[in-house]
Amino acid sequence: SSGINAEWPLRPGGSLKIDQGQVEEVQELIKTLEELVNNLGEVTPVHGSFYELSAKYYKVKGDYNSFYRDSLRYLGCIDLDDLTSKQKQEHAFHIGLSALLGDKVYNFGELLAHPLLESLKIACPWIVELLLAFNRGDMNKLEQLQPQWSQQPDLARNEVALKQKCALLGLMELTFNRASSSRSIPFSEVAAAVKLPVDEVELLVMKAISLNLVRGSIDECDKVVNLTWVQPRVLDLSQIKEMNKRIMEWAESVEKTVQDVERQIPELLCN
Repeated sequence: SSGINAEWPLRPGGSLKIDQGQVEEVQELIKTLEELVNNLGEVTPVHGSFYELSAKYYKVKGDYNSFYRDSLRYLGCIDLDDLTSKQKQEHAFHIGLSALLGDKVYNFGELLAHPLLESLKIACPWIVELLLAFNRGDMNKLEQLQPQWSQQPDLARNEVALKQKCALLGLMELTFNRASSSRSIPFSEVAAAVKLPVDEVELLVMKAISLNLVRGSIDECDKVVNLTWVQPRVLDLSQIKEMNKRIMEWAESVEKTVQDVERQIPELLCN
């Protein structure tokens, strides 16, 4: 159909309009073509061209969340071997920045598992370390890397937001690492984990709940948060190991309960 042959205006024409500053025209082009692309079914070269254009548009607009989303979609449509080393590094760097700066991006697992990130491990290792730190909510590592990331203008301008985001991810990690039966967490423990004063914990938890990162309640009297759920994420290797450990502990607990019940059955029958 004519839609399949629409690849040419998506990338060369659209990118040219962005380069010439005709951003609003590109916005209309994206709106027009988005439904067409979504209805194509299987992934075609059109998808790659569309997401490349869309990501470039969102980059110019400073929309970190949409740039991150469509950049990952673009990468899913292409063969990485078709990119030069420099292109891989540029893509990885800008996607990494958008993951850090996007106020709706709290799942780093897909990016951290992507082979594209290998291109930065030598060229710009600090941003890979920073992404890993955010994925764990590691405030100590964030502070250790500050001499590097504070040299990047976008990150330096958003220092307060970055630290709050890392703290929110730290709260998610703290919740994830606890057994579901022991998710009543004292304010003091949350404060220590995310390096915040105790009197700021309640606001942090309220923010996390409002973003649907966690679910639960706050006991102001006892200074305890009761968290019942944490937003699912793509897990890295260390998180998978932690989950495996918890599954093994749960299995042992179930086995112990079964044995206790079996020991009590004869007594129950006798009675």
